[in-house]
Amino acid sequence: MDSNKKMDRRQLVTLLGGLAGAGAAAHLFASTEKSAAAAGASGMQQTPWPYKPLDPDAVAQRAYESYLKGHCMYGSFEAIVGTVADQLGGPYKDFPYAMFKYGAGGVNGWATLCGSLNGSVAAIQLLSPNPNPLIDNLMAWYEVAPLPNFYPKGAKFPEVRSMAGTPLCHESIAHWCKKAEKKSYSPERVERCGTLTASVARQAVVLLNEQAAGKTMEVFGLSKQAQGCSGCHEKGGMVENIRAKMECGECHTAEVKSGHGK
Repeated sequence: MDSNKKMDRRQLVTLLGGLAGAGAAAHLFASTEKSAAAAGASGMQQTPWPYKPLDPDAVAQRAYESYLKGHCMYGSFEAIVGTVADQLGGPYKDFPYAMFKYGAGGVNGWATLCGSLNGSVAAIQLLSPNPNPLIDNLMAWYEVAPLPNFYPKGAKFPEVRSMAGTPLCHESIAHWCKKAEKKSYSPERVERCGTLTASVARQAVVLLNEQAAGKTMEVFGLSKQAQGCSGCHEKGGMVENIRAKMECGECHTAEVKSGHGK
C-alpha cells in the first residue's frame, strides 16, 4: 500500500473523528440549550417574577396601545407584565398574554369587575412578593379617584373624569357617561376605557415600585358606611350573609338612603 493510500486512510479517520466530535459538540450544545430553556421556563413558572421598578408613564402609554389591540384586561396586564418580560427576556416573553382578552367589558361584556383592574391585579399577583395590600390599595383607589387621570398620546377626545364609586364595570361606565353626557357605545366612551386602562396600569406600577423601594403600604380600611353595613351583614354580624370589601351604596342605594340598619 503506497503512502498516498495510507494518507487517504489517515485523512478518512481524521475526518470521521472530526465529524463524530462535531456531532458530540452539537449534541452537547443542544442539550445545554434545552437545559437552559427548561431552567428559564421553570423560573417563569415561579412567582413572584423578578421585578425592578418600571416607568409608570411608559407602562400607561403601552397599556393604552394594548387596549386598542385586546381591550381593558389584556391592555393593563400586557403593559405591566410585558414590560417586565422585556427586561427578563427568554421564556418570559413567551407568556400567552392573549388569554386575558376574556376580561373585556367586565368579563366578556358582563360588566362585572372592571377589566383594567382585573388585568392589573393579576399582574400584581404575578410580580409582588406580598400582593394583597397592593391589590386592596388599588381597588380602593379605583372606587374614589376621579378617573381617567392619564391621557396618552393618540387620545382624541376632551378629558372627562368621573368617580366610579365601585370596582364594577357597569357602574363605572354609567357614572362616566352621565358626567360626559355621552352614550355607552359612543367612540368617546371607547376611548375613555382605553385611557382608564392606562390610568389603572400606571397606578399599579406606582404601587409595585413603592413596595420594591420598601415603602409601607397604607392599611386598607372600610369606609364608615361600609363598616355600618358590614357590622350586620359580614362575618360575626346578626345576618352574616355577605363577604365584601367594596362600597355598598352604589348598588344598595335605597337601603342606604332609607337609613337601613340605623
